[in-house]
Amino acid sequence: MDVAIPFEARVGSEPFACGRTYTGVGTTGTTYEPMDLRVYIHDVRLVTASGDTVPLALTEDRRWQTQGTALLDFADKAGQCTQGTEAMNLRITGTAPVGEYTGLRFKLGVPETLNHLDVSTAPAPLNDTSLYWSWRSGYLFTRIEGRTTGLPEGHVMHLGSTDCAPPPEGQTQGTAGCTFGNRPEVALDSLNLESGKVVLDLGALFADSNLDENANVPNTSVGCMSQQSDPDCAPIFSRMGLTHRSQVSAPGAQVFFKAE
Repeated sequence: MDVAIPFEARVGSEPFACGRTYTGVGTTGTTYEPMDLRVYIHDVRLVTASGDTVPLALTEDRRWQTQGTALLDFADKAGQCTQGTEAMNLRITGTAPVGEYTGLRFKLGVPETLNHLDVSTAPAPLNDTSLYWSWRSGYLFTRIEGRTTGLPEGHVMHLGSTDCAPPPEGQTQGTAGCTFGNRPEVALDSLNLESGKVVLDLGALFADSNLDENANVPNTSVGCMSQQSDPDCAPIFSRMGLTHRSQVSAPGAQVFFKAE
């Protein structure tokens, strides 16, 4: 059976769109003007009524989907969104055995076997250099950026694997070992595949974060680039269901994605 699942981005209750400005974001209720929102996902599975999972074979279009990995792109070239392309991708498509399915599960990011490809020769959507950390030889699993009142140059949230083995022992041909894989599991076990959709909520993701100030910690980024030494990552990681060294307690379930 053919399967198509729509995705929608929001900031709280408002639809996400480049060129818009949002208020009341984060702990300071800052204004937020989008600069980018792109997310890789992989290991997509459908959930049966009994709780079993069945892989969804993603369509190999080599534009938005390849080798079981999909890029969701919510940013066009409007407003401050200058990275990427005007084209957007708001769904995933694939095939699965005929059956009755009640939910969806997937992992955020690029699988380890593909994470250290040569971006200059990789097939789309893994050929975008703006979604690749050249100094880490790995992909940005998420690229979320926006201008705020306190950080007018932009607050960044780049998720990716960190503490990876340097060449030649690692980071080549998918052989790298990374101490922190940072691929959260998303379990949406109540999703109607015929009428439902998956929502990414930046308001929920940043609810416990101060987007107007950057932690005064040497050698850390403005916002969060997945460093375990950066306390700004802790509340965001927690809301993605990831553990971070700066967290005072274990993270709860992820709240970035929800089913409607």
